Amino acid sequence: MLNLLTIRPVSQAGTEEDLKVIKSLRNTRIIFGALLGALMLILAFTAIPTASAAPLRQAPTPEANAQECVGCHEGLRGYWDQSAHGYALVDADFQKAWTEQGSPTECLACHTTGFDPETGTYTEGGIGCLSCHSPVPGNHPEAYMPTDVSSRLCGNCHIDTFAEWEISEHGQQGMTCNQCHNPHTAKLRVGTSQELCNSCHNTEGHYYTFTGHAREGLLCTDCHLRVNDSPDAGTMGHGERNHSFKVDLQSCNDCHLGDMHSETDEAMTNASIESKTDVACYPVEPVQPVEFTPARQAPIAYVSPTPTGPSPLVYILPAGIGLVFGAMMAPWVDRLSKKRRDNGEKGDE
Repeated sequence: MLNLLTIRPVSQAGTEEDLKVIKSLRNTRIIFGALLGALMLILAFTAIPTASAAPLRQAPTPEANAQECVGCHEGLRGYWDQSAHGYALVDADFQKAWTEQGSPTECLACHTTGFDPETGTYTEGGIGCLSCHSPVPGNHPEAYMPTDVSSRLCGNCHIDTFAEWEISEHGQQGMTCNQCHNPHTAKLRVGTSQELCNSCHNTEGHYYTFTGHAREGLLCTDCHLRVNDSPDAGTMGHGERNHSFKVDLQSCNDCHLGDMHSETDEAMTNASIESKTDVACYPVEPVQPVEFTPARQAPIAYVSPTPTGPSPLVYILPAGIGLVFGAMMAPWVDRLSKKRRDNGEKGDE
């Protein structure tokens, strides 16, 4: 009985000491892991943002003007000078219509660059470089030039065309205006519209050559980009052609209005039917056969106008790795520390 009483306190003492060792080991792991994780997190904050700093945070040039772009982009400036964008303000048709309406200042929002509606002033006539490239970084060309390649930007002025494009198959597939139109020349990116269509629609373009429409010289755009018969076509945001790319009854009636009626109706012939619109009826002059080689364009580099920072994972992953690595290393560090303490105690004895 005495032996049991004397053994119990010894056993409890041993258990308490073991618990202290385990608790100390656990604390060591947590502390060491936290320190290593914090170190990794600090390294992520200091190193990673520096490597991916966005150049778009630069201050804009004090007096931004398209003339300053000529030094490096003389070729593009030459194309722009002769384009519809370059002539947007001085175009004779625009000046005539604008003057007849009393020269309303709101028209300048789409015919000038840097227009201020409050003062009625602008920085440059025509749709200049800064309409799409702005703000200009102060250290350009070392820093990237921001470029807005969205169709939404074009839609600010080409209102009807943008609305038609949005509901079209091209719009639903995410195609943008500048995939077909060169913004610097305001023309197609390739020589002809047929070549442009065939650059993607190779199969359709091949089989189309065997149709009656092709033999008559019709192009894809004659039906899929029907001429707009609105009296406002080509003015005030109204496109000259319908950009929904859909073929409807009107598209067929432009040429086949008489063919829609019974052959037995002698009073109804093609010769007796007057055109309901001003749209030219085809056939048109035959065109040379087009080789169906994809006219692939070089990819356009896109730089977001909004600077973006690194993903949160950039910081979470290093911290997590540090915590795990610290937890794994803690027992080894604890054993090494304990061994050194034991050696020190033996040396004292």
